[in-house]
Amino acid sequence: MPIHLTRWLACLSLLVVLVAGCGTSAGPRTVSRATSTSAASPREQESTTSFTLTGGMNANYTLNAALPTSKLRHGHREFTIDIVSAGVSLFIVFYGYQGPGSYTLTNAANGGDVHIGLQNGERSWDLFMQPTASCSLNVASETPAGSAGVDRLRGSFACPRLFSSSPAHPQQPVTLTRGSFDLAIIVES
Repeated sequence: MPIHLTRWLACLSLLVVLVAGCGTSAGPRTVSRATSTSAASPREQESTTSFTLTGGMNANYTLNAALPTSKLRHGHREFTIDIVSAGVSLFIVFYGYQGPGSYTLTNAANGGDVHIGLQNGERSWDLFMQPTASCSLNVASETPAGSAGVDRLRGSFACPRLFSSSPAHPQQPVTLTRGSFDLAIIVES
């Protein structure tokens, strides 16, 4: 084997050892519970959400993601649900999270937002489009998912009225019902 290839392989091996030894810390968590360090199964990493729209759009949607894309920040009391599947997206952000319970999302009171996008955002509806609108959110459970830094967040949501946020293709308002989520969520703090 040529000497430069041998040196390259030795450097690569050293780099792998160094990177494997450099762990990161997410910092202290404000919710106390044991976490597992075992590898997560594929199911533990999956996220699913579903909802029904009526009004300007009448359809049922189920979105699936194979890996976690949503984030939970206990230190900032916020979480973000961000899931995209087959050109449909759901984005929920909430500030004021204190663990499982019922919440009201209103952009004026707590910075909460719900955004639905269809056809890769060509048609969309958003809570921010009406200052007095609100959505209900219920977090039924938050539990460790089997790997460090990932929890399962389960719950439901509904919005009596979301207004169009598509300037190029304005739509009639929609009502969002039967919203549910079962998420692998990345815990950042």
